[in-house]
Amino acid sequence: MAVRRGPGTLYRRLRSLQYLAGRDRAAVLAFLGARYPIPLSLPRRLALLRRFVATTNHVRAYHTQAEILTVVDRILRLAGRADLTVVEAGCGKGASTAKLSLATRVAGGRLLAFDSFRGLPENDEHHRNLDGRRVRFRAGAFTGRLPSVRRTVARFGAPEVCELRKGWFADTLPAVTEALDVVLLDVDLVASTRTCVTHLYPRLRAGGVLFSQDGHLRATVALLGEPRFWRDEVGVEPPEIPGLGIAKLLEIPAPRLRLGEPP
Repeated sequence: MAVRRGPGTLYRRLRSLQYLAGRDRAAVLAFLGARYPIPLSLPRRLALLRRFVATTNHVRAYHTQAEILTVVDRILRLAGRADLTVVEAGCGKGASTAKLSLATRVAGGRLLAFDSFRGLPENDEHHRNLDGRRVRFRAGAFTGRLPSVRRTVARFGAPEVCELRKGWFADTLPAVTEALDVVLLDVDLVASTRTCVTHLYPRLRAGGVLFSQDGHLRATVALLGEPRFWRDEVGVEPPEIPGLGIAKLLEIPAPRLRLGEPP
């Protein structure tokens, strides 16, 4: 008899527990023991973690708990900062959006989530993972319709701090005028990474960070490792990116020096 493995199944719940005790264990322990600028008791942390797991159990997610906890940690490190603003580019089915909204609410900020809500755009990109395996991102992949994502955030997240902005990145991101603190990109296409980094990275405040979940793709690694991209298109000195060419989740600190600014 075939075992049902999708969202909401017993299999999914058991696998979540297995991952917490194994693959994600170090990140969970780090989160439970971390020090933040606001009071965050152990019971509140455990409650947050339980909601993350419940979300994963019921909604298709494209991240590990360790990955999302790394981003959540950076949000909470900035808790209490005036006008704290978190951006997500690429919502998928809304699992990550719901989790980020919970962390953003605890930190006293707001979350801006950008997606076409139509899946990936038409493209002719052909990718390879770092291990050489071919990857093809077809138009419409990873679709999460706006009403569905809104319901997911309402059920599992904190909708009062979350604003969903619909459209292709090239159309929506130029309108971003806010100073940003934490940005998470999960956009797959190198063209989308280029658009997102160009428009969002220069808006990071000191102490902020931009994450990319596409560090497993050779084309993304090549783009982020190209100094001319940073200087000519982003307008900053190339940042140091720990784990580039090795890690899937890349963490890029806010620019220390923008071109044209005195050192």
